[in-house]
Amino acid sequence: MADITVNQVATQTFYQIPQIFMVNVKKKFSAEGKPTGKIKMTSLYAKKLSNDGKIAYGVLYDRCMLSIHSYRNGELTYVDENGSVFLVYTVEDLMEILDRSKPTVLKIKKELKELGLLREVKQGKNRPNRLYLQNVNAELQEYEHYDAEVVEKGRDKGTVVYHHVKTLDYKGCVLFEIERPNSEENSVLEKPIKSTNSGSQKSLPPKKAIKSMNSGSQIFLPPEVKKFNPIKTEKSHTENNSTRHSSRKPASNSNELNQTAGTCDTPSQKTSGKKFIQPQVYSLLQEIADSYFDHLPWDNAYHLTHRQKMKIGSFLETGWVTSSEVLHCIERIPQDCQSPYAYLVTSIENLMAERKLEVKLNAHKRAQEQYGG
Repeated sequence: MADITVNQVATQTFYQIPQIFMVNVKKKFSAEGKPTGKIKMTSLYAKKLSNDGKIAYGVLYDRCMLSIHSYRNGELTYVDENGSVFLVYTVEDLMEILDRSKPTVLKIKKELKELGLLREVKQGKNRPNRLYLQNVNAELQEYEHYDAEVVEKGRDKGTVVYHHVKTLDYKGCVLFEIERPNSEENSVLEKPIKSTNSGSQKSLPPKKAIKSMNSGSQIFLPPEVKKFNPIKTEKSHTENNSTRHSSRKPASNSNELNQTAGTCDTPSQKTSGKKFIQPQVYSLLQEIADSYFDHLPWDNAYHLTHRQKMKIGSFLETGWVTSSEVLHCIERIPQDCQSPYAYLVTSIENLMAERKLEVKLNAHKRAQEQYGG
C-alpha cells in the first residue's frame, strides 16, 4: 500500500478540452484486411482553431469551474445578475496565464470570438472587460467519408489513397457528395495527382482531364460535368459583343468557365434547398488548397479551411476568374506576407474588378461606335 501524496494529485490534474476540437479518424477494412475507406470526424473548431486557441479554451473553462465552485461557497464576485459566469482578465493577465506574447494572445481571443466561443463585455474606461466563455456548439460536428484505393502499379505501388466522396452534418444530412458514375467504364477511380512541389499525393474525386486555354496545364473535372446544364442568364446584345472582344475575358471555349453558373442538381441537394458549390468547381479546390499550402514557408504554412475554400469556389463560379489564374495569384504571394489568405482574396477580387471594368469600357465604346455617340 502507498499513501496518496500532494505531488501525485498534481500529476493527475488536467485541463478539459472538448473532443469536437480534435479530428478523429476511423478506418474501415474488408474481411481480407484491405482498407476500404475511412470516416473523419471533424468540425469547424478543428479546422479553424489553432492549438493555442484550443488550450486557451481549456484553461478559461477551468477558471469558470473555479468561479462556479466559489459561487457555491457564497462568493458572488464572478457571477452576474443573470447567473452567468464571467472572467476578468486583461491582455497582460492572459499573457502570463497562457505564457504567450501579446500578438498571440490577441490572435487567440480573435479566434475564440469568431467561432462563438468567447463573448467580451466592456465595463467602461480603465476597467477590464468581462470575458464570457461560451458553450461548444455540437451542431458543427461533421463526418467526412472517404473511399480507399490501393495503387497497384508504379513507384507508389501498395500506397493507399483516400478520395473524399461525402460529408454529413451532425444529423446525417448531406453537406457534400460526389455523384457516383453510372457507367461501368467510369466506375474505376483514376490514379491520384502528384504534386510537383512536395511529392505528396492529392486525394481527388473521379476526374477527367480537359485542356485549359489560359496556361496550357490540365485541369481535372469529375465525369458528371458532361451532364451539367448551367442556368441561362439574359444579356444585352451590346454586352455579348463586348465580352467577345475583351482581352481580359477568358477564352470562350474554356470548359471550366462555360459550366460555372447555377448549382448541381444532385438528389441530396434538391431536398436540402441550399446552394452548394458545384462538383466540378469543388474538385479544383483541393488542388488550389495544396498549391496554397506548398507555396507558404514551412514556419507559416497552414491548410485552407472549408469556409476559405468555399469562398474561392464562389469566385470560380462567377466565371470572371479561372483556377489557373487563382494558382498564379498564389504564386505571387510574398513569402514574408503576414496575411497570405487576405492577400490572395484581394488579388482575385482586383482581377475580377479589372476584368469587369474592361468589359464595361468595351461595351460603352462599341455603343458609341454603333449609335454615333
